[in-house]
This record gives sequence, structure tokens and C-alpha cells, in this order.
Amino acid sequence: MIGIQYYFLALFSVFLGMSLSVLMRYHLVFPDAKVALFEKLWPTGAAGGIMTPELYLSLMTMHGTIMVFFVLTTAPQSGFGNFMLPIQIGAEDMAFPVLNMLSFWTTFLALLVLVAAFFVEGGAPLGGWTAYPPLSGLGAVAGPGQGMGQTLWGGQHRHLLRRIAHGRDQLHRHHDRSARQRLVTDAPSSDLLDMARHGHPRTARFRGPACRRHLLLLDRSAGTSFFIPAGLVVNDQIQNHKGGSPLLWQHLFWFFGHPEVYIAILPGNGRDVAGTLGVCAQADLRLPGDGLRDPVYRLSWDSWSGAIICS
Repeated sequence: MIGIQYYFLALFSVFLGMSLSVLMRYHLVFPDAKVALFEKLWPTGAAGGIMTPELYLSLMTMHGTIMVFFVLTTAPQSGFGNFMLPIQIGAEDMAFPVLNMLSFWTTFLALLVLVAAFFVEGGAPLGGWTAYPPLSGLGAVAGPGQGMGQTLWGGQHRHLLRRIAHGRDQLHRHHDRSARQRLVTDAPSSDLLDMARHGHPRTARFRGPACRRHLLLLDRSAGTSFFIPAGLVVNDQIQNHKGGSPLLWQHLFWFFGHPEVYIAILPGNGRDVAGTLGVCAQADLRLPGDGLRDPVYRLSWDSWSGAIICS
């Protein structure tokens, strides 16, 4: 049931993200067009029905955030993972069903918090889904979209903690199953391949974005200087920060960003589909497990080689 909930949450998110993309592309084709809907939705960002550059950037930021964190990393691992893994290993549910349920509702609330950024004073953030500081760490003084909207963007970091918890849930179920197998490659389904690719890298790599968003919120609200350098002048005002470095954000971001490409893309990899079909056929026909070694080793290497590139 939770896997289906994840799937429909990702489906809603993908349509929401696509809608924002359509609005951006419409503006690129007709930059001077007056659209009454724009003015109705965003009275400040589209006064007179014409989309401002600030509104365009906020649409781009929200589109990227939704598609990366609520579609690309939600549907393959959380949606299909929750639905297929118990079926593949013959279990009634995941190892920690309550934690699994809390993970879903945390993701749902995080999406609501993110969408709420459209309706707060100052509008949605416009620093891109990467949210590079110092722009994203200064607050409303940095310009439109950098006030409460950017704070809400950073506040939905809780869903990253959910991904860490969900990765541990899948790992526990995987190891509990593999403990009953003679070898890793003797598993009668592709759940061990999925865990080798997703569980370990996701549990390790999502700590980076969760950490950097915590630090960003501290820079914005508590006066710390993790990412804000000394002597920074914004709107002719010297900011009261010292000792921070925007480069720290880049390190924490790419500690997650590059491996995430591998973690997210492998579920849809054609070799994965072929390997899964071969594994299921072997299980149904009670064939020897030697043929499973190739997809196990190949896909595991794909995952870990992606994880160590920026380590």
C-alpha cells in the first residue's frame, strides 16, 4: 500500500513539475504575451499578465526541485521498491513498516512545504534547485524569493532524512533475506541487485544534502557563517558574516549530486530490465544460480563506481 502511495505522490509531482515546465516554455515562445492566469496566480510576479524574470526563475527552481527530489528519487526507489521488494522475497511487508509509513508522510509534508513557497510574501525561491550560496544564505536582503520562500525550500530537507531511513529499511530487509541464502548470487529474484545499487549509496550519500540544508538554515536564521564569506556586500550593505565559504556547499552538494545520477538512473537501465527478467526466469524454472553473478557484479560496480567518483 505504501509503495502505491509513493507512486501516486510521484505521479502528482511529475504533473506539477511538467505544468511549471510548460509555463516556462510558453514564456520563452511568447515573452510579451499577457496571460490573465499568470496575473491571477502571481499578482506580483506577473503584473499585467506578463511573466517577470523573477517569476521565471522561481518556476525553474521549483520545477527542478520537484522533479529531482519528488519524482526522480521517489518513484523508482520508494514507489517500485516498496511495492516489488516484499513480493520478490516473499515477505508480507518491509522490515520496519511503521518507519516506512512515517517516511511516506514526511515526504508528503515536505512537498506541501515546498509548494507553500509559492504563496508566501516574496514568492518562491529563484536560486535554482542547487541553491548555491551566498545568494541562498542571506535572506530577504538578497532580493525577491530569498526570504520565506527560500527558507521553506530549505525546510523541506526532512524528506532527505526520510530517504536515509527508507534506505536503511530496505537494507535490513535485504540482509535479512540474504542471510538465508548460500551466496548473494543465489537469490531467487533481483532484490539483492536493487539493494546493492540503491540501499548503501542512498543511505550514505543523502547525508550530504541533509547536512548542507541544515547548515544553510542556520546561516539564514541563526547568524552562523558556514557558507557566507566575510566582507560580502549586498545592496550596499556589508553583511555581518565571516569565515564561511561557498565552496563548502559545492563539496557537500556534489558529494550527493554525482552519485545520485547513478543511483537514480539504474532502475530504468535496460540491462537492469534484462537482468530482472533473467533472474525471474531462473527462479521459476529452478535453474542454477550461476547466471546471476554477471548482473550482480556488473550493476554493483556501476553503483559503487559512481559513488566513489567524487569521494
